Amino acid sequence: MVVRKHVRLPYLPIVTYHRLGDPQRDARYLDDTVVDATKESFEKQVALFKKRFTLLGIEDLRKHFFDGMPLPKNAAVITFDDGYKACYDVALPILKRAGGKAIFFISTDHMTRRKAFWWDRTNYLVKKSTKRRIEVTYPTPVTYDLSGDRSEVTQQILDVIKHTFALDIERYLRELGAALGVEWTEAEDKRITDDILMTWEEVQELHRQGMDVESHSCSHRVFTTLPPDELKNELVESKNVLEEKLQSPIRAIAYPVSLSLNKHDDILVAVKQAGYEIGFSTSSGLGPLGPKTNPLDIQRFWVDPNLPHSYFKAALAVPHLTYRRR
Repeated sequence: MVVRKHVRLPYLPIVTYHRLGDPQRDARYLDDTVVDATKESFEKQVALFKKRFTLLGIEDLRKHFFDGMPLPKNAAVITFDDGYKACYDVALPILKRAGGKAIFFISTDHMTRRKAFWWDRTNYLVKKSTKRRIEVTYPTPVTYDLSGDRSEVTQQILDVIKHTFALDIERYLRELGAALGVEWTEAEDKRITDDILMTWEEVQELHRQGMDVESHSCSHRVFTTLPPDELKNELVESKNVLEEKLQSPIRAIAYPVSLSLNKHDDILVAVKQAGYEIGFSTSSGLGPLGPKTNPLDIQRFWVDPNLPHSYFKAALAVPHLTYRRR
């Protein structure tokens, strides 16, 4: 780590967070895999960033990629995806005390419509169910055995959402809930959303406090599953909404479900046409930063609450150790 302070390495550590807290307590019936760090571990990680690194924002990256400005020898970026309330309640005070900054990518529909994310709703339905075996007919007939490890079943269900082209997610989740015997009401949807997601007022306060706020699409649909017109709407509408709410230009996007545009030229074209200059993935670990780096396909890496702080330090110093999540 000390060596990094004095040597310009061809890597920019960009760390991805989602929620902060205790996975078992704060996401008991929801998706505990998106709780990346406890408050205490995040404080230690931010302290490490401030001691050894120069934390960058979107404007710093724009100046590097488009104006040729070199990055500091030990640059790093902290990012948060989705818009969980812990960004405001936990992360913001820690960052402000440390004099640090971060980039927050917001899924706009969830802020406006007060609807839970589809992965949290899926976890809720599976965890609450008393059924041991269910059958679902849409989009294709499939039987799920819930008598064993339910996390594996949850992952199989989420994979349907992540990989099925033009899936009607609301219909799918309604049929899933009916098969599982778990009711999901509008009141429960709003209650959960208000409990775990930021409000627009809190998102605006993040921005006023000097944090970068950028796009994470409208509804967090996986871009490879969308017809062209729906993809365009996800890109353009989220940008428009954020610019109206923040009264500030939106130049960056983090692709839902960690999509890399490496083999998706059609999506890359749509992103460019929507007016984005910088895009982030989390799917391929940490790639080298150089003249061939596509500013619309910058790699990040995950944090995991079960990894010790010593591993986190090592991953920042040696990029090949960065944690890769499925």
